Formats: sequence, C-alpha cells, structure tokens
Amino acid sequence: MSRLLVPLAALLAVLAPEHASAQRHADRVPDLHEGALSQLVLGQQRAVSRCARETDSSAHLAEVRVRVSPGAAPATLYSSPIRVVVRSRGRDGALEACVRRAVHAALRRAPYAVPRTVRARHTFQIEGRPEPPLPRHATPYSEAEIQRALTARGRALQRCLGVAGLPEEATLRVAVEPSGRLVLTSATLPSGADRDALSCLNRVITRIRVRGAPARRVTVVHRLGVRQR
Repeated sequence: MSRLLVPLAALLAVLAPEHASAQRHADRVPDLHEGALSQLVLGQQRAVSRCARETDSSAHLAEVRVRVSPGAAPATLYSSPIRVVVRSRGRDGALEACVRRAVHAALRRAPYAVPRTVRARHTFQIEGRPEPPLPRHATPYSEAEIQRALTARGRALQRCLGVAGLPEEATLRVAVEPSGRLVLTSATLPSGADRDALSCLNRVITRIRVRGAPARRVTVVHRLGVRQR
C-alpha cells in the first residue's frame, strides 16, 4: 500500500504548481459580465464581413447569440463551455457556420474569469448587403424615448450602485439593438459603487423595451444622478 502512495504523492506534487498557476491566472483576470461579453461579440464585425465574403453569402443580417457557462475551477473563457448560435437573414448555413467558428475562437482567447452564466446577443449588418425596408407600421427610432425609458428606471439603477455619501453622477453607455433591446456596454461609476454594480445595471437595462428601434445598433449616453442614501 505504501508503495502505491509514493507515485500518487509524486503525481500530486507535479500537478499542484500547475493548478496553483491556473488559479492565480483566474484571480488576476476580470470577471465576465453581460456588458463585457456584449462588447466581445460586437467586436466580431470584421469576422462576420470576412465570412460573408468567403462564403459569397447574400444574407443581409446575422444574429449572434452567445451563452457562456462556468467550467471547472478556475473557470475562464479558455476552459468554460461556450455556446454560439447564429441565424442569418436570408438563411445561409455556410455563413452561419463560419461566423460561429470565428466568434467561438475569439471568445476562447479573451482574458476573463467566468463566475456565472452570462449571455449576449447582437445583430450584425453585413457590409455591402442592402438593408430591408422598414415595415410601414414601424415606430421611428428616437433617442428621447430611450432617455425617458432609462430615466423611468432611475430608482432601480441607483439601487445597483449602493453608494452612500455626497450625490454624484454615473455615466452609462447603452447600446440599442435593431430589435429594440437595450444592453449596457460600459459605465463610469462613482467611487464606492458596489462590486456587482455593472452586472446589476445591465440586468435592469436589458429588461427595458422600447417601441422605436434603430436600423442599426446605436449607442446612447445616459447620465444617472446618484442620490444620497
């Protein structure tokens, strides 16, 4: 029995530094949240255009949905399960497969820890393809509507910050999708904001729906006053 324990102890001694190194790496990288994942997906515009050229696709839009789930500890994008779903309009299987591979490979290389399941979605306009006309009944896009919707959710957004003390201001950069969906892409927060403020803010913002949607993704800057608690 003692002779069996010696090789096992030797194996553990070899693996321990490698595991510790991986754990230290996971501790150094930032946590993945909805806004960060959305930015990573948005950054694949050139890859989508390249895939359209390589496959000679006639599709004019490609919707990309991503779900990342934490893998074995220490969970990072390199080791965690990544699910990428691509739907093009009109449907083109070769384009969808190419975009799926490109997005998956790009996410694998991104330096983020994955503490929980995170989702993102983006619709890409394919370069050089004509946009379909807007339906006649569609409500025109208005930034004022976006600002009103964000202001209406002001109390919920302020609770995410959890800041006490003198009133300050937070700057939120919110992307508006052609579907009318809102996503927080980045934020400048006051000192003392809660650690999970970005994730909380994005959860509130993604629940907002507006009637008027832009033809392409646009970014709106919203100033959020932080009230004294």
